[in-house]
Amino acid sequence: MNLFKIGFGMMRRCYVFLFFIFLCILPLQAAPQMSVGVDRTTVYEGESILYWITLIDTQPIEESIMPDVSALNDFHIVQTVPRNVSMMRSTQNIQGVVTETTTSRVRFAYVLAPKRSGSLTIPKPNVSVNGQQLVPNSMEIGGQSLGDLSSGGAISITVRPPNDQDLVWLKIETDKSRLYPCQPVTVTLVVQVKGLPEKLDSGQSTNPLQVLRDPPKLTIPWANSDTVLPKGMIPQRKFDDWLRGLHVRRPQHGFAINDYASEGFGFDDDFFRSPFSFGGMLRRTPLQFAPNPSKIRRLDSSGQETTYWEFRFSRTFIPETIGRFSFGPVTLKGVFAAVDSNTTQGVSPREVYALASEVAVEVSDVPRENRPNNYIGAFGTFDWSVDLQPRQAKVGDPMTLTLCLTGQGSTTHVTPPDLSQNSEITANFKVYPPTEEVNDKSCTFTYTVRPTQEGSLVFPALSVAFFDVDKEEFITLSSDPMTMEITESKTTHSAPIFANRQLPVSETLERSDKGLFANMTDPSKAIQRSVDFVGWLLTMVSLVSVYVLLVFGVFVWRVCHSNPKLRRRRGAGKRAKQRFVEVLATRQKSDNPTALFGNNLQNVFFGYVADLTDGVEQGMTTKDACIKLLELGVTEQTVSEVRGILETLDATRYGGFDLKTLDELAEETNSLLKRIPKELTLSE
Repeated sequence: MNLFKIGFGMMRRCYVFLFFIFLCILPLQAAPQMSVGVDRTTVYEGESILYWITLIDTQPIEESIMPDVSALNDFHIVQTVPRNVSMMRSTQNIQGVVTETTTSRVRFAYVLAPKRSGSLTIPKPNVSVNGQQLVPNSMEIGGQSLGDLSSGGAISITVRPPNDQDLVWLKIETDKSRLYPCQPVTVTLVVQVKGLPEKLDSGQSTNPLQVLRDPPKLTIPWANSDTVLPKGMIPQRKFDDWLRGLHVRRPQHGFAINDYASEGFGFDDDFFRSPFSFGGMLRRTPLQFAPNPSKIRRLDSSGQETTYWEFRFSRTFIPETIGRFSFGPVTLKGVFAAVDSNTTQGVSPREVYALASEVAVEVSDVPRENRPNNYIGAFGTFDWSVDLQPRQAKVGDPMTLTLCLTGQGSTTHVTPPDLSQNSEITANFKVYPPTEEVNDKSCTFTYTVRPTQEGSLVFPALSVAFFDVDKEEFITLSSDPMTMEITESKTTHSAPIFANRQLPVSETLERSDKGLFANMTDPSKAIQRSVDFVGWLLTMVSLVSVYVLLVFGVFVWRVCHSNPKLRRRRGAGKRAKQRFVEVLATRQKSDNPTALFGNNLQNVFFGYVADLTDGVEQGMTTKDACIKLLELGVTEQTVSEVRGILETLDATRYGGFDLKTLDELAEETNSLLKRIPKELTLSE
């Protein structure tokens, strides 16, 4: 019996030992894994899909590893999201044996736009790690994991075409299809909504949007923050100002644009319809926008001339660089009143999806053919002026030559005329390099010239050429010749200013084109040998002043560090950074990570603003935070980005998620938290 117990104990120890060895070797032998996913599999033509590829390995994944997505023939890659790298550690305790495993996780994400409608396929990605071709072992569709991988990792996407209807027409127009840099172009979204049926509006005088319960939603790419506009395309009006001019309130009705909604909770008309409805009291209401509509007559789908209400959303842009710029596509979703003979009222609600294809403009460079030699790089409409002062001088005296180009257009790439190559000028004048002063409306070049001959000299006419973008031709402007009287420069008799009077010096100071010290051959003549008591006194006063400033600085430092408001403001950045790290750490610990994560990121912003202004974080809204940041001196562009991300974070709490991953939101939040202190420093 004892032998049996001893044998059984030894066997158990052997199994534990072998199991321990297996756990140690298993992480080294585990193969890397790959999973794929999309946020949805059914979209309308013109909408986008978020597609991601995740690699997991027990070894760090090299930065050089990138998925090959060249087989995405049916999709445009609208955006490539920066790769997200994370490390996960797990600990296991089996019969007292504790093992720790570190897993490396890399996520690649892409925003895809279908090229056409129909049934499309996102093929299996081509990824190779350490020479091993990976095959997806899991798939996620709209937040749900699928166990069936019979497709090998390929994902089927259904792209629906726009509805076959005549209730709404969309079109994108531009006033120019080809233009030059700094030439404005106006992009207009035209929305035509069919007038109400006679059952609802016998006089055809009611805005068809007024009978709708919810505003139709427009998705306009160029109606986002100015920071996401194509590089080199500058809006004539800022994003906030443009939208503010289109904002309408009830009883007037308009369109919802993108995901802009009223901040926080509020009461609207639905509350008064159902005052005891919880949804009526707590509802995030979309903001509504619309220009003044006009009535037009056009043919409907049956060929009959019908009244349509036309809304024109126009915005002007100014390109700064050459290239091809696209605007669109634009989509519309909403429910409209349609004629229905099967109902007693003769009308019924109909869901509509409409699409306006993108429109491109070509920004061309100034033509090289027939380009004049005196072209200085300006294009637009300009005036040219030349002035030389004084008109009376002596040989070698400095004179100021001012060349000024004023008007409207681009002066970004203007170069000053090279006057040293003008033989008519160099024959009588010595020209020095100019200084430049260039702004949006003018460029001024200031030269220093010295006459080298005496007599009645004529400064020749100067001409420059610019490109007129309206006439599409080069225009040459010329100045008038200027006459001036130059007299002979006489020898100046004077003792050298910096010479020792006990040393023999020349009493004649002759003119030299090389400067003052070129006239001296003895270096000792330029040395001041007398004692300067005034200089010593100024030095002592400076030292005492520095000491007083140091004492005052120490006093101010002590006062600042004893002030609780200042201490709170100085520690605002550190506390925000600490809270941000805590939010990232607790992201995976919630049953609803999206909603909780968005709320926590919002609180990081609100807490940061409250610390900067010695305010209260509880109850702060996006509007309050933006107003306080503007009062602190933060630029309008940064505040606009803060407003955008706070509204996006607010949308995650109520189910909205504008194709942004949680990692993207965290990255944008971190970037803004780093930028705001720099602007606060500049403003102070």
